[in-house]
Amino acid sequence: MIIINLFVGSRYPIDRKKIRNRVKDVLQKNKIEEAQVDVSVVGQRKIKELNEKKLHHQGVTDVLSFPQCDKDQPNDFPLPTNMPPHLGDVVICFPEAVRTAKRYGKMVDEQICLYLEHGLMHLLGYHHE
Repeated sequence: MIIINLFVGSRYPIDRKKIRNRVKDVLQKNKIEEAQVDVSVVGQRKIKELNEKKLHHQGVTDVLSFPQCDKDQPNDFPLPTNMPPHLGDVVICFPEAVRTAKRYGKMVDEQICLYLEHGLMHLLGYHHE
């Protein structure tokens, strides 16, 4: 079972079904059948605050991911027996998605899905280096 908790500000028009399907697709391609993921779509002020307070990087960014645990260490946080493990959180900046989509001639939902895939790969332990 894959559980997607989606948190979207009311002023951000996104295709929620497309977002949920993309999470499921990415996880299934990576052979993850049991997981919870939180996805938030926020504005520039919130993502800047998270970037600076949590990661100590300056300014606005397009996507952040916050894994629940390290890939090499088991998640030993107790959960109810019927709940899948929580992989972590992906936070996407809507205004950045709009700006980048315009620049590359894409639909905003597709740009959000690209950021989402990037964030999910970080939750699964893949990093830039």
